Amino acid sequence: MGFKDLKNFNLAMLGKQAWRLLTSPDTLVAKVYKASYYPNTTFIDAKIGGCPGHSWRSIMAAHDMVVARVRRRIGDGKTTLIWGHPWLPDNPSPLVQTDMPVELRHAKVVGLIDEQTATWDPHILSNLFEDEDVSRILRIPVSPGYEESWYWPDDPNGIYTVKNAYRNIMGTYDHSSGDFEKWTKMWGMKIPPKWKTFLWREICDILPTTNNLIIKRVEVDPTCKIGPKCSGAVVAVLYHLWRCRNSAVWDATLPRPMAAWTQATAALHSYRQVARRGSAPLSAATADGSRGVTQRCYVDAGYREDTGEATYGIVLLSPEGSFLAEKNERLPNCLSPFMAEALACKEALSWLLEKNITTVSLQTDGLQLRNAIRQRSTTIMSYVGVLVDQCRSLISSFNNVMFNHISRQLNAHAYTLASLAFDQDQAIISLQTALQL
Repeated sequence: MGFKDLKNFNLAMLGKQAWRLLTSPDTLVAKVYKASYYPNTTFIDAKIGGCPGHSWRSIMAAHDMVVARVRRRIGDGKTTLIWGHPWLPDNPSPLVQTDMPVELRHAKVVGLIDEQTATWDPHILSNLFEDEDVSRILRIPVSPGYEESWYWPDDPNGIYTVKNAYRNIMGTYDHSSGDFEKWTKMWGMKIPPKWKTFLWREICDILPTTNNLIIKRVEVDPTCKIGPKCSGAVVAVLYHLWRCRNSAVWDATLPRPMAAWTQATAALHSYRQVARRGSAPLSAATADGSRGVTQRCYVDAGYREDTGEATYGIVLLSPEGSFLAEKNERLPNCLSPFMAEALACKEALSWLLEKNITTVSLQTDGLQLRNAIRQRSTTIMSYVGVLVDQCRSLISSFNNVMFNHISRQLNAHAYTLASLAFDQDQAIISLQTALQL
């Protein structure tokens, strides 16, 4: 089945049930388990008990794994314990490192938030915590309009998946130097599916070749029926060579090389024609469907993994493509590149509304963000979910906003501005200078 370790895969699947009990406490199943096994606490602190049922014992096998990785998303701070819940950036630990005063063992995060400004209270933070914890707390965004929730930090959407949990359990798989590592590129090739399957079987050496048939104890003549001169450099040619080989072995007929080449090129041409009519891809110059009609706003974010620093760059062009305005600044510290992209999008939308621009084509190279904003059915439990909601709220003030995904090359000017914003001395460079880089 392709599993490296069936036991750990089963553990990851059990973790899915543990995740549901943790994040959906109002479901009937969760209420039944709570009444039976952890009536006076939460699933985080639940114990296996003295006489557990088989289902509960199985779920609890994944309890420690889930609890060790799950994190708390801060909203209004009313249900998260300052000491006891994992709610800080992981380095060095998601738990507060400052020693806990006994009288504050039940204190909630809401007590650290200034009600007037809806931000962290710097005086309380400096009085209670060590400097390292203060700096980590200040990286966490405050969202008073949202309740706390659990999220899975290893997933961009903050949702537990069996695949992600299994990889986390197993760690990074170390491929040997002889393993094929281009599977994603291979499956993404613009060729018919049966050709991809053929190539996959060839790479894995599971084609019914003479050698493999002999290994399977099939009586075949081991003498080559084709000869050494037939070769192919593309999948189409390889596939039709394979068909020629089968004809030679099983039908005692060998098509001429030119016939095989003609069939391969004709099949590839036909496939491309059908694919072109079916998908009707647009060129980069007309990808937004509005070129020459609306203003275009290019936006991008910069992010530094080691420090959490983030920036954004915005470039506004006229319908004809001439420069209108630009902006770049630093963003609050972020927890991921996805979060930085969402914050940059929020800043761009607010900036456009300030300029009374309510019809625009927003260009971004962040496909994941574009899809998250477009697909309202997508659930995002991480901090990005709050930002996506805020972006959608801003969009409701526009007459028309078209989100379009473009390549990093086409978004180079916004990317350059975002990069310049990391250096305060260079941040004042105008777009005219940036366009020359």
